[in-house]
Amino acid sequence: MNFVYIIKTSICLYALFFSIIFITDCLKHKSDFSRHNFFPLAFIGFFSDLLDTWGIGSFATCQAAFKFTHSCSDEKMPGTLNVAHTLPTIAEFLLFLHLIKIEETTLIFLIGGAVIGGIYGASIVSKWSPKIIRTALGFALIILAIILSLKLAHIGPFEKTLTPESIVRELNANGFTIQNSNEWIYRIKNNHTLSDTEKEIYSAPSITMNELNSLIKKFKHEKMLSLNDRNLTSIISKHLTYGLRGYKLLLGIFFNTLLGALMTVGVGLYAPCMAMVSALGLNVAAAFPIMMGSCAFLMPSASIQFIRSGKYDRKAALTISIFGVIGVFVAYKITTSLPMHILTIIAICVMLYTSLIFLRDAKRL
Repeated sequence: MNFVYIIKTSICLYALFFSIIFITDCLKHKSDFSRHNFFPLAFIGFFSDLLDTWGIGSFATCQAAFKFTHSCSDEKMPGTLNVAHTLPTIAEFLLFLHLIKIEETTLIFLIGGAVIGGIYGASIVSKWSPKIIRTALGFALIILAIILSLKLAHIGPFEKTLTPESIVRELNANGFTIQNSNEWIYRIKNNHTLSDTEKEIYSAPSITMNELNSLIKKFKHEKMLSLNDRNLTSIISKHLTYGLRGYKLLLGIFFNTLLGALMTVGVGLYAPCMAMVSALGLNVAAAFPIMMGSCAFLMPSASIQFIRSGKYDRKAALTISIFGVIGVFVAYKITTSLPMHILTIIAICVMLYTSLIFLRDAKRL
């Protein structure tokens, strides 16, 4: 049976199980629902998950919006963030499942670690006092702002992927002959006009400079000095690393378990997971299934703990869930022409400002 089909079926069943628990709890507490703050919450859900689908993240956006609109109390914020974004995150995972490019064992073990971390983290966070929660949320936003800044500047493990022109230029500079290289570049840039078969042949490999330097050594060792436009993408992709072994796999499990636990506090998993994947030597394409799969499976697990403890805002969670899913589909269907680096800078500034408010409020308790 196809691995992607198994993953898809598993997450759909888990989403159904979570939805039954979530809706049942909401029905038991109908008195929590009113029209107050409905439109701000609907906008927060739509906009935060729209940005999440575009790679900026939803947790920090939500935390700031909650604080400015007073639509969710601080002590219920960690639980609300996790419960509210569970279904939108699962929707994202299902929509982008075709992008999975990772060894099955690595993906299963790292998702398992995140789920364990999420369950353990939620069981602890649900018992925290308002002072501890506000302090944790404040530092969580500072951590996210730092990580997003590093990602924006392509510092450390957030190395920028090379353009097709850069790949060809570097290979030529190292003595490789690439037949029809201009054709390869042209077809990648016009990939949307090709047939499904041609799209696989002419797709841009996600590769960084460090990875390309390693591949150049491998190609020279294997005496692969002549390449052509029809095999260049496949040869590069075949030589990239999509799985972890030995101590690196253990490190990956450990850090993803930690990230799963931190997510219950409000530290989004996407950017830290991407940093971890790059630091462990995996190709950047492997980051997507790990971070999306981890969130899709850990969030229902953690959220059920928050639902059972009652430490979440039911109205906010349900409203954001509904409009968040809509935001995901809108973001998936349109290609944004917005300057994402400017949006990211704005998000970082908002995170830092909101973190100071959380820390200030924590001191007052």
